[in-house]
Amino acid sequence: MKNIALSLMLTIVLSACSSGTTVSELPSNVTNRFQGSFQNTPGTQSGDVTLDISEDAAGNINGNIIFTAAGANCLKNGTVTGTTSGFSVTLEVPQTSVEYTINTVIEETEEISDGMGGTTTVTTPISNTTRTSSTGNVGVVVTTSESGNITRTTTVTTTESDTTGTLTILFTSSNAGANLSGTYTVSGDTCSNATGSGTISVSR
Repeated sequence: MKNIALSLMLTIVLSACSSGTTVSELPSNVTNRFQGSFQNTPGTQSGDVTLDISEDAAGNINGNIIFTAAGANCLKNGTVTGTTSGFSVTLEVPQTSVEYTINTVIEETEEISDGMGGTTTVTTPISNTTRTSSTGNVGVVVTTSESGNITRTTTVTTTESDTTGTLTILFTSSNAGANLSGTYTVSGDTCSNATGSGTISVSR
């Protein structure tokens, strides 16, 4: 009888010890500066990512993202907006294309006698060329002497940014919001269908 009572007591104690509840991880605010990497689906474009975002009490996200590629890259840096829902984080980045106009003027300047003991400065245009580029230093005017009385003046201007698509990133948050990993896709014409999707992972 004592053995039965003892066995019953042990059973009750063991049941009490093993009846603890499991605590699930709760979604955390993702406000922070994250760094990581991206890789497109065919493996032709990759590089580093810096993501600086802020999440408000309603789960709305604002910030910016910068891509540093190891070679070719069709993803554009930009302003980030998005939302959170549980452990899911959805971000969007407008993809813009800025075009720079580079104008180069070459002129020859001569001092010509006016026949009365003085001189007159005469400037003769030699060439005036304009080209466009994806890079440029806007607002800088550079004048250089080609040789003697010939000068070259280069100016750089820019057109308005044209929105050509949207980069959409779908993250899953883990480790109390310290890690974000997921996939990205790009609409518009900044990336081709072959290069405009892949994986991305960042951590704070």
